[in-house]
Amino acid sequence: MFSWKKLLALASAAVIAGLATGCGSGGDSSSSADGESESMAYDSDFTIGVDEVAKAMGAGWNLGNQLEANSGGHVDETVWGNPTVTQELISAVAEAGFTTVRVPVSYLDYIDDENNYTIDATWLDRVEEVVQYCYNEGLYVIINIHGDGYNSINGGWFLVNGEDQDYICEKYEAVWTQIADRFKDYDEHLIFESMNEESDGTYTDPNPDYYANLNTYNQIFVDTVRASGSKNTHRWLLVPGWNTDINYTVGDYGFEMPTDENCTADESRMMLSVHYYTPWDYCGEEDLKTILWGAYGTEMKDTYGFPAMNLAKWGDEAYLDDLFQQLYDKFVSNDIPVVIGEYGCIDKTSAYPDFSGEIQGNRAYFNGYVAGKAASMGMIPVYWDNGYNGVYGFGLFDRNTLEQTQPEIISTIIEAVKNQDPQAGMDVRIETTVETIEEAHAYLGIQTEVFTFRNSCSDAEYGIDTEYFNTLIKWGENDEIIDTGATFTDATITEDGTYSVGVSGYDFSSDSSSLNMLFVSTDFAFTNDIDVTDVVVKCDDTEIPVDNPLLIADENGNLYIELINIYNTDLAALDYQMPTDSLTITFTISGMESVLSA
Repeated sequence: MFSWKKLLALASAAVIAGLATGCGSGGDSSSSADGESESMAYDSDFTIGVDEVAKAMGAGWNLGNQLEANSGGHVDETVWGNPTVTQELISAVAEAGFTTVRVPVSYLDYIDDENNYTIDATWLDRVEEVVQYCYNEGLYVIINIHGDGYNSINGGWFLVNGEDQDYICEKYEAVWTQIADRFKDYDEHLIFESMNEESDGTYTDPNPDYYANLNTYNQIFVDTVRASGSKNTHRWLLVPGWNTDINYTVGDYGFEMPTDENCTADESRMMLSVHYYTPWDYCGEEDLKTILWGAYGTEMKDTYGFPAMNLAKWGDEAYLDDLFQQLYDKFVSNDIPVVIGEYGCIDKTSAYPDFSGEIQGNRAYFNGYVAGKAASMGMIPVYWDNGYNGVYGFGLFDRNTLEQTQPEIISTIIEAVKNQDPQAGMDVRIETTVETIEEAHAYLGIQTEVFTFRNSCSDAEYGIDTEYFNTLIKWGENDEIIDTGATFTDATITEDGTYSVGVSGYDFSSDSSSLNMLFVSTDFAFTNDIDVTDVVVKCDDTEIPVDNPLLIADENGNLYIELINIYNTDLAALDYQMPTDSLTITFTISGMESVLSA
C-alpha cells in the first residue's frame, strides 16, 4: 500500500516442526519448547515444503512506511514520521505472536543509472540489517521492490506504462541481480516478492499491453533470482497480478503465472501476492461515515441504532468468501500458496467516541475474519501496519514506545490464524470510555467561496494551537496570509444552556457571494447524550432558524455542528444573505453532564 500519512493477553508464537534438510521437508528452527522465539542462523539448510509453508508462516505483519518511505524520490526510513527501525520493534512484533514480517523496500535514488544500475551498498546493508532483525527472532521475512513502481512518486521508474520498456526491464533485472546476490545464502525463511501494487495508476480494467509488461517483469524476476545460484535456486518467490487486485488476478484480464523451470526443488516454490482492502469505504476511505462492517456491524446497528449510512453496503463476509474461494481454486489447490500481503481497516473510532469500543471491536472482527478465512484456506495473511496510530491510522504498535496500541486487534488476528477461525472476533467487546473535562468551548468556523476562512479548532495547520486561529484569514497574492481584522466571539460551556459564537468586523459580501462552509467546532467529545436545538444563524440583523442541524464528530471525535457545507450534498441548503458586518450562531445544548466533570 502507498500511504503518506502526515502523512488482551498476548498469544505466544506457534511452535512449528523441528529443523529438517532437503527441499520439500519443512520446519522452523527458531521456536523453543516454551513458544518463545530464538535467533537462527541465516545460512542454515532449512527448507520448507508447499504442504507446510502457509501454516508455518502463520500471521504476518507489515513494517509499512519505513524502508519504502521517500521524499521527492529520496528514500529515507523516517521521512514519513516513523522512528528508525530497531531490533526491539521486531522483537515486540514477534512477542505479540506474529511469525512473518513483510518489509517493503524502495530503491529509487539509491540506484545509479550511470553506473550499471548499481544499488548504493549502504542501503543494501540497511535492508540486510532489518532482515537480520527478523532472523534474530526466528521469523519468516518478505522483501520486495515497493515504491519504485508508483506513477505518483517522483523518481518512480518501474512503470508498466513507461515509454522505454527496454530500459525498465534492463534496470529491473540489474536491481534484482544485486538483491539476489546479497541474500543468496539466506535460507528459506526469506521470501522475495517481485513488486508491490504495480499498475498504470488508474482503477479501471487493466490495459492489456501494460498487463503484458507486468507479466514480463515477473518472469524476469524469477529467471534472475534462480540464475543467481546458492539457495536462490529453490527459494520461495512471490509474484502479484495487476495492482495486487484479486479480481484482476483470478479473472480473465491477462495475468500469467511465470514459469519456474530452473527451480531445483522437486515441487512448486512460487507464491501469489494479493491485497485486500474491501470495501474501501470501510477499510481505507478517510471519512467517518462507513464505520461498521459485516455481521458484527449489523448487530451494532440493530442494537444501538447507528444510522444506516454507518454500515458498509457491500463487500461483506459472503463477498470475501467468494473471492478467497476463487483464489483457492485457481492457485492454492494447484500448489501455489497465496499471500494476502496487505489487509486492514483504518481507525474510525472518533466517529462516535461514546461507542469507540464497539467500533474498535468491529475492526478486530474484520481483521480476524480476513486472517481467519485466509488461514482456513491455506493462505498467509499479512496485516498492513503503517506505524500511524489515531484517526485513520493502521498502526498496531507505537514504534517509539514499542507498546501495542490495538491489543484486541492483534490478539484476534493471532487467534483467528491459529484456530483457522474467521469468527474469532465476533465476541470481542471493548469498553468505551469518554474523557470528561471541567470546561468546554465552542468556536465559529467559516469559509467563503474565495477561501477566506477560520478552520475548526482541531485543525493542525490553522487551528487553536496556531497563531492564525483568532483571526479571519484571507489569501493575498502569492498565497500571502492576510489578517482581515475581524473579531471572533467564542463560547465557554459549563452546563446545559444557550450559547453564541460569532464573527464581526468584516464585510463578507465584499469579495464573495456565498459561503462554502459554516459550522461550530468544539473541544469536547461528541456523544449520543448530547442534543443541540434552537439553532439560529444571524447574518447582520437577519435571523435564520435551522430546524435540523447536522451533529457529527470531527476527526478528533469532538462535537461538530455543520450548517453549510457545499461538499456535503446531504446537507439542507440555508437561505441567507452574505453578512456585511457580523455573523452569529446561537444554539441550545443539553446533555453536557456526559462530558463535563462533576
